[in-house]
Amino acid sequence: IQFNHSNASTNVSTNVSCIGVEREALLKFKHGLTDPSRRLSSWIGEECCKWEGVECNKKTGHVLKLDLRNPCIEEIDIDIFIPSDKCMLGGNIVPSLTKLKYLKYLDLSVNNFSTQRIPMFFASLQKLEYLNLSHASFNGDIPRQLSNLSKLQYLDLSTNSYTTSNNLAWVSKLSSLKYLHMSGVDLSKVKDWIGCINMLPSLQSLGLSNCNLQDISSSLQANFTSLRFLSIGANNLSSIPPWIYNCSKLEHIDLSRLYRIQGLFPTAIIENNQRLVFLDVSGNFLQGDFPKNLSSLCKLQSVQLNGNFLNGNISDILGDSLGCSQSKWKIFDVSRNNISGKLPNRFRDLKELEYLDLSLNLIFGSIPANLVELVSLRTFDLRNNKLSGTIPESIGQLLNLKHIFLDQNFLYGVVSELHFKNLKSLTRLDISSNKLILNMSSTWVPPFQIRKIDLSGCKVGPKFPKWLQTQENVTMLIMSNASISDDIPDWLYDIFSNIEVLDISSNMLRGRVPQDIGDKMPKLAALRLKGNNLTGGIPNSLCKLNWLYEINLSKNQLSGKLPRCLGASRRLYYLFFGENKLNGQIPKSLCRPQTLSILSLRRNGLTGEIPNCLSNMPIMMVLDLSDNELTGRLPPFGPQSVGLTIINLEKNHFVGGIPPQYCQLQLLQFLSLAQNNISGPIPNCFDGILSMVSADYFVHYIFLDGVYVMVNTKGTSQIYGITLQYFRSIDLSANMLDGQIPKEFTKLVGLQNLNLSQNKLSGYIPSNIGDLKNLESLDLSRNKLSGTIPPGISSMDFLSHLNLSFNRLSGPIPSGNHLDTVNDESVYRGNDRLCGAPLLNTCPGDEPPGSDGRDGDNSGGDKPKEGDLDICNWFYAGLGPGFT
Repeated sequence: IQFNHSNASTNVSTNVSCIGVEREALLKFKHGLTDPSRRLSSWIGEECCKWEGVECNKKTGHVLKLDLRNPCIEEIDIDIFIPSDKCMLGGNIVPSLTKLKYLKYLDLSVNNFSTQRIPMFFASLQKLEYLNLSHASFNGDIPRQLSNLSKLQYLDLSTNSYTTSNNLAWVSKLSSLKYLHMSGVDLSKVKDWIGCINMLPSLQSLGLSNCNLQDISSSLQANFTSLRFLSIGANNLSSIPPWIYNCSKLEHIDLSRLYRIQGLFPTAIIENNQRLVFLDVSGNFLQGDFPKNLSSLCKLQSVQLNGNFLNGNISDILGDSLGCSQSKWKIFDVSRNNISGKLPNRFRDLKELEYLDLSLNLIFGSIPANLVELVSLRTFDLRNNKLSGTIPESIGQLLNLKHIFLDQNFLYGVVSELHFKNLKSLTRLDISSNKLILNMSSTWVPPFQIRKIDLSGCKVGPKFPKWLQTQENVTMLIMSNASISDDIPDWLYDIFSNIEVLDISSNMLRGRVPQDIGDKMPKLAALRLKGNNLTGGIPNSLCKLNWLYEINLSKNQLSGKLPRCLGASRRLYYLFFGENKLNGQIPKSLCRPQTLSILSLRRNGLTGEIPNCLSNMPIMMVLDLSDNELTGRLPPFGPQSVGLTIINLEKNHFVGGIPPQYCQLQLLQFLSLAQNNISGPIPNCFDGILSMVSADYFVHYIFLDGVYVMVNTKGTSQIYGITLQYFRSIDLSANMLDGQIPKEFTKLVGLQNLNLSQNKLSGYIPSNIGDLKNLESLDLSRNKLSGTIPPGISSMDFLSHLNLSFNRLSGPIPSGNHLDTVNDESVYRGNDRLCGAPLLNTCPGDEPPGSDGRDGDNSGGDKPKEGDLDICNWFYAGLGPGFT
């Protein structure tokens, strides 16, 4: 909706000078502002009507218009632009503006006035017809005095995130208002918001997205007879307000991200608004069939129904023949639904389609070859479906295509130069996680300059692709598991000076990481070179990278020491240096980045003690120092390490006891202290680890490629990677722990793996061990445990591995339920006083009749043999200590 302020004297002589009082008012206004880019440098001299952003009545000389909207934008990602901070005005808005008595148009949008509220004196600008204060960082309550602006037709206060209004009664008095946008303003305390807005008879455009709007009575009606633009997305509404169904002139409807809305798609909105150009109901919980009446909307250009649970066949959605609207579609986004079927050939008729997103659905079959007819297409997104077959070469004829996303399908075959023949505009390409083979000549020069490219899982090698040498604007290169067996070329580090994410992991690359990589790639944020054959040391120049948040150099042949300077990096979140040949101590400087969330140094040759300061890292989630030569006592991880989810310190030389502070790690899901020299009793407070106490207690952490552990479970070693976030395990095996198994362990009902083997534990197995209903693997072997096996162990339905061997257990082996499937005698081996299946030792009283050569009846008066007495005495003696 366009707004043109009235200026009745546009054809009159322009020789009228600026009014002196108004010029002085403007200069005082300028004096209160900060202007880092000198946007107001033209505000000098007498002729204020010629100043930047100022427009005067050409007959009277009065200032009519003041347009100081920030004109500068910057690209933060491919085709994503935001206002630039460099050109933002700030400071204080002084009351001198009230001298501009004839001002009709005031635009201060997209600036930074975060130190003040919306000035109350704006209400005295009686002739204002247009007021735009959007994206200007104002705060506090919106002044109700704005209701005095009786001639106001356009009011935009949107995206001032810290502004509020507890009552919209002031809005109802703006009877001339045609345009009202307050998206992002907190209106959570406004009760009758629709009643106030309903008092605006001329309203054509209403924007109230992300305002924390609450539900209103379904009986409240609104009569927006002129409303053409409606945006109320991202609010706390449980249903679509009924009054919307009465609107019949809407051209733009945004009901996206109303997270509580469920049920069927509201087809009545389509039926009642035949003028629709823009429809967005994305990010809800709408279910049922995809709407089939979209083809009746002859003006429709943008369809965004992504992020729902809609069903349907993609062919049926388009219909047998294109309706009057579909040939005009520019945006069609139905991603993240349950849409299935094959891609129809009818897509070729969407000549004006610019954005096509069918990702994260159930679409199968091949990609139609007639894509060449989508001449306007800019974004083509079919990722995360079930597509098969080859990529048609005709895709290379789409001159306007900028973004291709075909990753995570079942595509196969060769991708050649013909697929990119005329793609001069291509900036993003992702064909990863398929079975594709790239076959380009060594002299090929692509017609594009790519910005982001992901070829992971494709066969790119064995040589490093030379055509990348022609790409000078790359910000992201992901080419992991690409079958490359080659030296990393020197030109890679020289040409990719703008790169932010470099991932060429899991190949067979040779060479060294250049010592000056931090100088050559100053914008690097993520470096992933794991799983290669790289040698040399870790470059100190990495410490110079201000934006670096992830380093993954694990699984190489790197040597030397960890750079102490890494502690100077302020944004480091993830450090992976495991499975190399590093030596020396862990530098205390690693405690400095308070952002450090994952530290993995497993399987190196690190020595010395763990710096105690690592137990004071508040957002540390994963600490893996396993399989090194570390010594000393275990750090007292506790309340200062509240985020710890995984601790793996196995296979070192730690001594001393287990610090009781570990019991305060409420989020801990995986703990392994196995194969050390730890002694003393197990703390009897492990029931403080809440994530293990409840099977329903789910700790969500962001899984990164590289977070995995080797778990001793079910009698073998297994790698847990992405499933680690659902796995709960305690492994204290192969130490010198003594004392009894704490009864508190039986409260860890979420535990799936418990390994206490190869220690010096004594006493009984806790009688209520059967309470561990989710336990899949229990290993208590090679201790000094005595007494009987608790009967409740037979009720552990998920138990698939049990090892109680080489203890001092006695009595009968429980049977029944799931335990009958654990029938290997090795489970109980080395417990000479155990009896019953699967052992050959028969428990007294269970001998079959006549097993001694008689009829089994001892009534004949014969005395029992001496051996029989020993068995009986042993059996009852073994039972006695097991019962209390």
